[in-house]
Amino acid sequence: MKISVTMTRAENVARFGAGPVSFDLEEYLCGVVPAEIGEGSHMEALKAQAVAARTFAAKRAAAGAVIDDTTRFQAFRASLMDTCPRSRRAIKETAGQALTYGGALVDCFYSASNGGTCKRSGEVWSRDYPYYVHKADPWDEAARMENPKKASHGVGMSQVGCMWAARNGVPYHEILAFYYDGAALVHRYGTGSVVAFEAETEGGFSMNLHKRILTENACYKAGRTITPKGIMVHSTGANNPSLKRYVGPDDGLLGKNQYNNHWNQDRPGGRQVCVHAFIGKLADGTVATYQTLPWNHRGWHCGSGPKGSGNDTHISFEICEDNLADASYFGKVYNEAVELCAYLCKEYGLTEKNIICHSEGHAQGIASNHGDVMHWFPKHGKNMDTFRAAVKERISGTSGGNGGGSTSGILYRVRKNWADKASQKGAFKVLDNAKRCADENAGYSVFDEGGKAVYTGKAAYATYTVKKGDSLWAIAAAKLGNGSRYPEIKKLNGLTSDVIHAGQVLKIPN
Repeated sequence: MKISVTMTRAENVARFGAGPVSFDLEEYLCGVVPAEIGEGSHMEALKAQAVAARTFAAKRAAAGAVIDDTTRFQAFRASLMDTCPRSRRAIKETAGQALTYGGALVDCFYSASNGGTCKRSGEVWSRDYPYYVHKADPWDEAARMENPKKASHGVGMSQVGCMWAARNGVPYHEILAFYYDGAALVHRYGTGSVVAFEAETEGGFSMNLHKRILTENACYKAGRTITPKGIMVHSTGANNPSLKRYVGPDDGLLGKNQYNNHWNQDRPGGRQVCVHAFIGKLADGTVATYQTLPWNHRGWHCGSGPKGSGNDTHISFEICEDNLADASYFGKVYNEAVELCAYLCKEYGLTEKNIICHSEGHAQGIASNHGDVMHWFPKHGKNMDTFRAAVKERISGTSGGNGGGSTSGILYRVRKNWADKASQKGAFKVLDNAKRCADENAGYSVFDEGGKAVYTGKAAYATYTVKKGDSLWAIAAAKLGNGSRYPEIKKLNGLTSDVIHAGQVLKIPN
């Protein structure tokens, strides 16, 4: 990808002329990252800054905009391009990674400090973006206590907060997830697969865990918090195991909800309803967990009874039901639920005795009269007692669950080849997750800890850069052998019309 930059700084004009100068975007970043955050910053902070700066630039490059070398856009210093190896390494190790929301590049703002509070863009400028959420920023607050800093606009990433978090062990993708709420980190400047990170929580609990906070739901907007005293297990009561039915918008893994009836809206289906997480299937059939509310947020999940409401005391999650007869699917979601509960118990000082299902909540007088999950678990030889026992074993460090999990004691690494460490996309405890990552990245394989290739990926699509005069029909005819297959290209790319433009990168089905 190319970016055009007009030079105004004397050192830049001396080297390149006034321009506009066309740069490869990755090379341009070598003059931006150290200028914005400093070459001496922690490596994870440099990576976070690289992704934020790349996303900002890529959105403008895709629109054909010409930017300049000042902080009106992003600070750029030519003299730093060849003298900052740590920044260059951070750029290389995150090459092509950009933030997207709902399939489109984030309008990625950042500032030196937010004064301890992340702001909505609508509080500062005229437009509200869903990924900018008003909330406290403890990282910025801690950083300014150590070294006072004047606050700027406060939209997006705080650089001092980012640096403090990185120094205290927070990886760059989690820093970005905090400042750009619900955004996905995606390869190929937002057109490729989602960047994979194994979700291993503190204490060694491993889940296929993702975060998609339902910021448009009235429950989230209410902003009430609880002190968690228990966990309530629900199931959805509908024959639809797909996470996209409830969690949205699509992050590249969920798949598109064609009816747009997910729960990331004010009152889904006219109801006041929201839970803290969902467990179900991604678009590729893999089972995953999506956190949809902060864990200490008051949910709307169980109604009430004569003794009060579990909404005031319990973290909640829904398991997406299928037809209730698939033993393989049940085993996977059961294990995932065990992992989630074990993690939450450790996080909030709970035990397996604090876990109930919705029907048990009704019996205790704190929930409405629903039967979940006891209409489903017994069909597969399980009940809440076996579930609690599995969580207890998992907390104590032994392998609980249903006995059908696919985790192991080793890490599976996804690389182009074993020797090419820089190409690594992720390291996974779950082999199926590693295979999925390899499938999403052409030319990648899965390696065990000895360097042996145990799986060669099958990329789901190739890419094609649109040229002047191209049409979807012509591209389908050339790449798929039949122009009438162009709807497949539209569907894969989430296009709502037949209009394409030169320079646009399209995914082409394999």
